[in-house]
Amino acid sequence: MSNSYTQQEVEERAQRILNQSPNIKRGTINEFLNMANGETEYGLRETYYPGKPDQFFKDVLEIIRNSGGQDR
Repeated sequence: MSNSYTQQEVEERAQRILNQSPNIKRGTINEFLNMANGETEYGLRETYYPGKPDQFFKDVLEIIRNSGGQDR
């Protein structure tokens, strides 16, 4: 079974989050943490990330963690 996303998509999404202001970034990271655990996050997942599995959000969060961009 192939992924429903590419590594480029993961990297681009992580970079967009890293470029956000600190308060927005914290909120987005929290949303991604919830979606990585299967949550819909009030419809955000279905609206903006249709078909993306939990692993997509985990992969994005991993890049953010490795960059030191998670200021929590």
